[in-house]
Parts: sequence; structure tokens; C-alpha cells
Amino acid sequence: MSKVLIIGGGLAGAVTAKELASQNVSVVIAEASGSFGGKVRGYGCKSTDKCANCGVCLTRGLWDSVENNPLIEILPNTRLVDLMGGKGCFTATLNTGGAVSPMDGISDVVVATGFEQMKREHVNAFVELDGAGPDDRSVITGSDIERIFLNRSKTRLFDRAPERIAFIQCYGSRDAKERAMYCSRVCCGYSTRAAKVIKNYYPDCEITFFYMEMQQVRGGNYFDELKELGIRFIKCRPVKIQAGDPASVWFDNPDTGRRERLDFDGIVLSDGIRPSDGAARTAELCGLGQTEDGFLRYVTDSGDAERTGVYIAGCAGGPARIEEVYGESVAVAQRILFQKEAPIEKTENGSGE
Repeated sequence: MSKVLIIGGGLAGAVTAKELASQNVSVVIAEASGSFGGKVRGYGCKSTDKCANCGVCLTRGLWDSVENNPLIEILPNTRLVDLMGGKGCFTATLNTGGAVSPMDGISDVVVATGFEQMKREHVNAFVELDGAGPDDRSVITGSDIERIFLNRSKTRLFDRAPERIAFIQCYGSRDAKERAMYCSRVCCGYSTRAAKVIKNYYPDCEITFFYMEMQQVRGGNYFDELKELGIRFIKCRPVKIQAGDPASVWFDNPDTGRRERLDFDGIVLSDGIRPSDGAARTAELCGLGQTEDGFLRYVTDSGDAERTGVYIAGCAGGPARIEEVYGESVAVAQRILFQKEAPIEKTENGSGE
């Protein structure tokens, strides 16, 4: 029986697999890491007294349903080495934990390799980061704050109540030197929702955002609501961040025109979405192209997938929010299912060739 190979076991891969398996299609997920679920599995809900529309609830039950589905095989520590053949009859060479073996009988391939995030220790082109050693927790990333929310209790978010917290927006994006002039589209959403959660736990905490521009998160006067909570917005990029107790931010104040310093109990670097490390190699193996920012794309248009049998799902194709990845992955699965159900168009001799 033919099967669909999904490269990547994050949100996009899991949703596509679940949708295909629900229609009795066999699926193999090749996941490069040792664990299944990708980055989103480590994200925490950002609701307070009501839903914050962060998208995490869409994953409720997803991981278990995929892991326990007999039609879905998950191969951890597995990378694509080669891909031969074409739509309906692919053969993939996979490296699983150092053992290389072929897998044939593949009808379609879904590339769901996800994304990378800017790590705190990386050099950033627009801001100097000093003193943030491996054991320092005064400067953390957006990925770190997601894990904190995932493990929060009803009464406590941090080990001690913070008095002042800063969010540094666009860390690693909107920067030519980082080859990331694009907007990651998710940072404003998760960081402002995070700020509201912090305010819910610690109403007296002073929160400051340093930003270039704030993207629309939802309709209405969303940022007015944040300002009413006492959250401060300073439109500038910091020039230096110093880890420690306190942690400090140096910035050129747009209101005074002077370089100033503010101290905080903690600083959150709102890191964005970057192309996966192996995007170029994946594009070469799967017959795909890349955007000028390094994300995967179809060579001509999305209709390529129906002709070639290779589909792109999720953030492998560019920055996207959780609900967008979910919806697009369902759509990819439906496109594959439609192709399987479509009758073969017959030629004049009736052979179907």
C-alpha cells in the first residue's frame, strides 16, 4: 500500500498526518530530532480570565492522537538523504540514527521542516548583548517564556515576583546583516499576550516594550488596552543589553534625543522565525526553490505540488501563526486526498497514458 512521507514532526507535520490518516491513508513522519511535536508542543496557553486566541488550544489532543494512530509511523532522529522517482512512486533514502535505508512505495511527500529561532547567544547585528552566560536567566528569549507559561502554576509564574520587565521586539529580524529583513509576524502576538499574562499574575509589575513597529494582533483597540494596563511602549531599538541583577537596556530615547539606561529584573528577547538550517539542502533534494529570505517555495506556483507530488506545509514556507499553520496543513492534506480520489484522465486511445 502506498504511503505519504512527511518530513518534519512539528505542528504542520502532525496536523497533515492526522488529516490523512483520518481518511485511511498511511503516513510516515521523518523527524530530525529525537522528540515529536516540534516547538509548538512546548508552548503554553496565554489565557487569563478569557481566551487570548494564541492558538495553542488547537493542539489539544493532537500529539497523542498522532502518536497513537496505527496508520502513522513516526521515525525520530531521521533525515532525508535522497529522494528519487516522482509523484505516485517516490523512493526516499532515510538516515535514522546513522543507519541509511531506502523507503519505497511513497505516493506524495510533504515538507514540513518548520523553522529556527534566534538564539540568545548569537551575535545580533543591531544590539550588543553583554554578560548573558549559559547560567544567566536575567535575559531570556521568547522561546524561554513559552516554556515558562507551559509549566506555570495557578499562583506563580516566576520564582520571585518581578518589579520591572522589558520586551525587546524584532530580535534577529528586520535586519539586513542578519539576512532577515522580513517581519516574523508572530512576535508581537506572543509577546503582548505574554505581557498580559504577567500583568495578571503581578499587577504591579512595570512592563516596557522596545519596538520598531507593532503588528496588528487582533481587531479593536488592542494596544490601547495594553496601555491602559500600564504597559509602556518606546519606539526605538536598544543599542546595548547588559545581563545581570539588575539587567540593563541602553537606548536612544526618541522623546529626549539622549542615550539613556533603564534597569529591569528580566529582559525578554522576542525572537522571530528563521528558515530551517537545512532549507537549501531540502530544496535541492525535493525539487523546490527558495525565497530571497531562505524559506522554501514552489518553483513556479503552488500548482507545482499536484504535478510533482511534493507539498510545502507550515513555516517551512515562511512565517505563520499557529492557526495559519493548522489551516494550511489541513488544506495540504485535502489536496493530497483530492488527487488520490480524482479519476485518471483518459487519452484518445482510452489507455489513461
